[in-house]
Amino acid sequence: MSKTIKSLIIGISIFLVIVLTVVAILMFPLKGKTYDYDYWYRDKPYDINDTVVLEKKENKDFKILIITDLQFNDALDLCGKADNVYETMDTLVTKQKPDLIVITGDLVWAKFTKFSVIKAINKIDSYGIPWAPINGNHDGEGNVDLAWIANKYEEAENCLFKQGPDNIGGIGNYIINIRENDKIVQSLIMMDTHASRYYDKDDEDRHYDFIYDSQIEWYKWAINGINEYNKTKTDSMLFIHIPLPEFKTAYDLWQKEGGAEGENFGVKGEEECPSYINTGMFNAIKELDSTKYVFAGHDHLNNYSVMYEGVRLTYALKTGDRCSQTPGQNGGTLITMGGETTVEHIYVEN
Repeated sequence: MSKTIKSLIIGISIFLVIVLTVVAILMFPLKGKTYDYDYWYRDKPYDINDTVVLEKKENKDFKILIITDLQFNDALDLCGKADNVYETMDTLVTKQKPDLIVITGDLVWAKFTKFSVIKAINKIDSYGIPWAPINGNHDGEGNVDLAWIANKYEEAENCLFKQGPDNIGGIGNYIINIRENDKIVQSLIMMDTHASRYYDKDDEDRHYDFIYDSQIEWYKWAINGINEYNKTKTDSMLFIHIPLPEFKTAYDLWQKEGGAEGENFGVKGEEECPSYINTGMFNAIKELDSTKYVFAGHDHLNNYSVMYEGVRLTYALKTGDRCSQTPGQNGGTLITMGGETTVEHIYVEN
């Protein structure tokens, strides 16, 4: 055998080893650690110290920027295909200068997400602004599970994410309280709406999951505890990924009966994909009369915001160009807390 052929065989062998090593690294699944000692029960005393507290300066607006459905993944991002999404994020943060960034789910999607999670977290953390993510239905479907992603969130310097009680369903049910002059002026309820499930043993397809009864009871406990701490009824906002069924009801009512001038805005570009069954989260919201705003992601072509029975239901504007998109629908959603609270979409031409 000639030296040339031997060298060629050695070269091909080394190349194959490198390729197989890279593939193994990409495909090897990683699992994180959950907190099996953090649990909740109805008689547990509410402790403000168990929540994140952000300070709002007196007579100064507090701005919350929502970005959603970024949907990074290794296959595209390692080839530089994430640049457009990151440019959109940079533009939003630079121009709006938010006090808090909220991500309403689907940071990543597809089968290979390990490196995309790390890159995205490092990028968002580099803004030096507190940020709070929740899980979407796609986040846990790759080669790293939700617990692994949660661990990475918790390691980030500016990330406020908490796994939350492990006995109420989901990873990432937690609370952020915004305080001004020693009083909680707004509570942000971050809730995991899970992914999907089979609803019957004979089902051939999975359907979107729902908010569990235990989560609703936890929500009631939290709102009542915050009110007791504050010695008054406290306003709150709910951040979820999969929308409540009432989103569709609210939109249909708007189209049928209209609303006050300027009260509703945004567009419906696809059919709503809410939880498959209604477990009564909106009823709990109405019962306690605290949550006046609900924000969701998930449905990429919907960005409408509608008042419904005293609660504003808003699809956050999709950030970036992943999956389905419509020209002109790119950016984020800005909540401004000042003398009054306003909600608006910030469009980014990119």
